[in-house]
Amino acid sequence: MKKLSKIDEILNVVKKPARYINGELNSHSADMLADFSIVLCFPDIYEVGASNLGLEILYHLINEKKIARCERVFAPDVDLELLLRKMGTNLFSLESGSDLKNFDILGFTIQCELVVTNIVNILDLSGISIFSKDRKNNEPLIIAGGPALTNPEPFCDFFDMFVLGDGEEAIEDIINICKESKKAGFSRLEIIKKLSKLDGVYVPSFYSVKYNDDNTIKSVTPISEDVKPVVGKRVLNLENAYFPEKKIVPFVKTVHDRLNIEVARGCPGQCRFCQASKYYRPWRQRPLQKLLYLVEKGLQATGFEEVVFSSLSCSDYKNLDELLIKTNDLYGRSNLSISLPSLRCNEHSLKVAQYINRNKKPTLTFAPEAGTDRMRNVIGKYISEKQIVETLLAANAMGWSMIKLYFMIGLPTETNEDIAGIERLVKLVRKKANGLNFNITVSPFVPKAQTAFQWTPMADADEIKRKITLLNKLLPANVKAHNHRASILEALIAKGDRRLSSVIYKAWQKGARFDQWADKFVGSIWDKAFAESGININFYVYRNIGYGEILPWEHLNFGVSKEALYAEYIRGINETADVAERQSNKVQRVLPEIYEKHKISATTAPVMRLRLRFSKKGKVRFISHLEQVEMFRRAARRSCLPVAFTAGFSPQIKSSYGPPLSIGQESTSEYMELYFTQKVNVENVRLKFSKALPEGFKILDVKKVPLNFPSIDILSNVSEYEIKNADIAQEQIDKFLFQDLIAVEKIKMGKTVEVDAKPLIRSFKNENGILKLQLRFGGGRYVKPEAILKKLLGDQYNYGKIYAIERTNLYIETKSGKIYEP
Repeated sequence: MKKLSKIDEILNVVKKPARYINGELNSHSADMLADFSIVLCFPDIYEVGASNLGLEILYHLINEKKIARCERVFAPDVDLELLLRKMGTNLFSLESGSDLKNFDILGFTIQCELVVTNIVNILDLSGISIFSKDRKNNEPLIIAGGPALTNPEPFCDFFDMFVLGDGEEAIEDIINICKESKKAGFSRLEIIKKLSKLDGVYVPSFYSVKYNDDNTIKSVTPISEDVKPVVGKRVLNLENAYFPEKKIVPFVKTVHDRLNIEVARGCPGQCRFCQASKYYRPWRQRPLQKLLYLVEKGLQATGFEEVVFSSLSCSDYKNLDELLIKTNDLYGRSNLSISLPSLRCNEHSLKVAQYINRNKKPTLTFAPEAGTDRMRNVIGKYISEKQIVETLLAANAMGWSMIKLYFMIGLPTETNEDIAGIERLVKLVRKKANGLNFNITVSPFVPKAQTAFQWTPMADADEIKRKITLLNKLLPANVKAHNHRASILEALIAKGDRRLSSVIYKAWQKGARFDQWADKFVGSIWDKAFAESGININFYVYRNIGYGEILPWEHLNFGVSKEALYAEYIRGINETADVAERQSNKVQRVLPEIYEKHKISATTAPVMRLRLRFSKKGKVRFISHLEQVEMFRRAARRSCLPVAFTAGFSPQIKSSYGPPLSIGQESTSEYMELYFTQKVNVENVRLKFSKALPEGFKILDVKKVPLNFPSIDILSNVSEYEIKNADIAQEQIDKFLFQDLIAVEKIKMGKTVEVDAKPLIRSFKNENGILKLQLRFGGGRYVKPEAILKKLLGDQYNYGKIYAIERTNLYIETKSGKIYEP
């Protein structure tokens, strides 16, 4: 209990505490009696990691099959890290608040090379030895998987092992072997040896790497005869593969805040630059009926208003048309929005596009990647300028006014003409389109391991900057460019070897964190780390690699031989474009044959309105007002009640809410008003909402309200609070209230201002050691109870944080001074 109270103390002062609390809808309680435990880690903040499908699949699989106690942890933001270090507290798991070092396995999902310093930081904050060679028998096994591990060598010194390829089957085998070995009392090394026999498991310490005098690799050899000379990846049969029916519904808004259904894995396109397509190959598809079942179960369990059908190449899914049509038919009336990741620029994409986001039509996303036919042929993106332009014009004719385009610069054999081709393409479409706008993202090409371009150098920093500057001048559109220095670091890690662990460690020591975020990447830290480590970045990033050279990742097989990749490389750099095929001056809008312009359906007028009063207790007190509103909207969707929707392009559940409550405060006086298109039974509403809410929320009352009555946030104008653990004498309170002016500070429009709180204090009393405070609000006037407490207590630190504040009631105060409950 001491540890939990310490965590609560941290949550009271950290930014966005809802990132670090447990109890989200469809999450699993920690089984503390389980004989084996694993914590899954995503080395980025919660908002990013909670959207990761791979982590969620493993989390539900392990817990539902009861293979082990499985919890989650995400990279702490900078403020939490500082607090943990200041308080001498280890990083803790989400579900039970347990120290990470007390788990049997700590498993990382690595989607991006630039999270490497976050990984080191998480190990250090957990009290776990950073380097695998230093770990003792009582420390957890540190394992990683994910698409950034087509070359895991720069990560090797920090991990005990890697899982290559699909992790669903491998994780079951790993846990079962570990459980048996733990019962048998095997040592850490003995367990790792047993695990190394599994398909897809790579133990880097079992391979010896030697180097030539010119820093190239001389050999990579197993340390003993019983170690596999080459490690292949794990490949799953996707048709029968596990997929969770109940996705976790986060309390905070995440980067992909929607129901994510994986329709396929791999990619039939096999672009020469694409690392993910090599990692996830071969192309595999889920059955249509399974997907429709997952959509049904997923929406029932979450209440999400949007579903995304995801894969590396979702428009190539063979049953995509039927999937979209049936999903629209089944859920269109509930205003479900459908989205797809980046589409191919072709007529088929337009055919399916008419079914996605039919009401909103916010943004379509395409990735031409390059500006000319020749350049697209070089990279294996075989699509003509004519096809691209026709697709974009037709999308505009179908109602889309905003299109997002992705391009790369610095590609192999790229010329100034190829860069100019991006400008020509965009201007050509803008000239023919009606009010079409573009968001264009330009990123430096980063050569990756296990791809056809693994032998090519990256364009240098000056060349990248020149091309980005040129595009910004030329393009009549909003251009967003990736941080080129971070991309260079990404290339270093993507093509590096084990010697990079020294520079990674030094960069972490100097404060490198969240290098994947533009606002947190500090290039000077890495410059100093390179200088101290003696690492020559030119050797790894800007050098042509010969075919005969041994690559750092050559002992890892992802399904495509070195010979085949090199043949593709040679073919790619020799590609040309037939000028006769360039017919962009003849392009036209080609609409799908069955296209019909979608009309926004008329909203059904509400016939009934209910007011729900509920309490908010425990960890959910750290959820913000806006997060709470979203949570109740989704609870309304899950209830399957005939709720009403707002009108317009983005229909929402028609509802209203009581005044906001400060994060960290409990309440027995929270309100939601909900509108219905049919008459409903009040008790049935209470029952359904009670079942739909996460732990910590409780429905206290439901009652009918006239449709034309003012909403609760307009009616109420007095809040009542109880402040516990602050036994302040009534004499001191009376003296405080006797002042002519009670000036308190509040933040308004980002600025600190002083307001007179005296007319807003309706009453302030000490009743049996509990402070009872009534505050008026409305008409733009309000103060928070913690501001009153701060003024009363002077400069005492954490005035409003160390005391438990609870809103106990809302009232309506009349002009005569009488008050009523709403």
